[in-house]
Amino acid sequence: MGLERTAAPATTFARARADFGTTHLANATVAFIFAASGPVAIILAVGTRGGLSPQDLSSWLFGAFFLNGLVSIVFCWLYRQPLVFFWTIPGTVLVGPALGHLSFAEVIGAYYATGLLMFALGLSGWVRRAMQAVPMPIVMGMVAGVFLRFGLDLVFAVRDDFWIAAPMIAAFVALSAVPGLGRRLPPLIGALAVGAVMIVLLGRFELAREASLGLAQPILYVPVFSWQAMVELVVPLAITVLVVQNGQGNAVLRAAGHAPPVNAVTAACGIGAIASALVGAV
Repeated sequence: MGLERTAAPATTFARARADFGTTHLANATVAFIFAASGPVAIILAVGTRGGLSPQDLSSWLFGAFFLNGLVSIVFCWLYRQPLVFFWTIPGTVLVGPALGHLSFAEVIGAYYATGLLMFALGLSGWVRRAMQAVPMPIVMGMVAGVFLRFGLDLVFAVRDDFWIAAPMIAAFVALSAVPGLGRRLPPLIGALAVGAVMIVLLGRFELAREASLGLAQPILYVPVFSWQAMVELVVPLAITVLVVQNGQGNAVLRAAGHAPPVNAVTAACGIGAIASALVGAV
């Protein structure tokens, strides 16, 4: 099999504690807040337009966060690299139109087939060779293309909501310009705190009256395998994971000096896709 070896020496609890720090916690907090905002909004929009119930969406989010979180912990522990698994955002967008003419069970059947395909590709070792054959500048260009929208959104935010966006930018620049302050309060967290304060001061915070807190109750779905769903979804979903999402993630890790276990990650994406499909998550 083409799976990469795990980190040596093996990770221990003492080593894990030594690797931890406030900067890592701040980065993790920002990453979680990002994952729990815009990408979740895409899931809710796609699922609602596709006729899914709130229970279906709750189960989907359970698979997206809880199951992927478990896979992330295992891989970070085994390979001692920042290997975080979540869901494919463009893949979620692909699912939206399919729910208009396919049943949810048929879409879930395509998730299973996609997971098997990715698992087989990971075991074969072909994915690493394919990634190595793609020039780094091309992959990083893809990464830049994805993040370009976020840079433009910063400009639009200042135009559309000056009294929230401008103070956040000022806080980020100030904390970045003074290294001592930046070490005590990471710029991203500082900008987030300033934005929250401005939202409250401007009276823009509104909590829906019907909102309630509770534990997720995942639903176990029975898949339906149809040729229409296989032809329409399996290959496009696999491409969004292996090329669009993982290709960019691998490029960022390599640029930061890591050697990501591409084949093992691909195989884990396959297994994770099958596990999350049990509860209706892409």
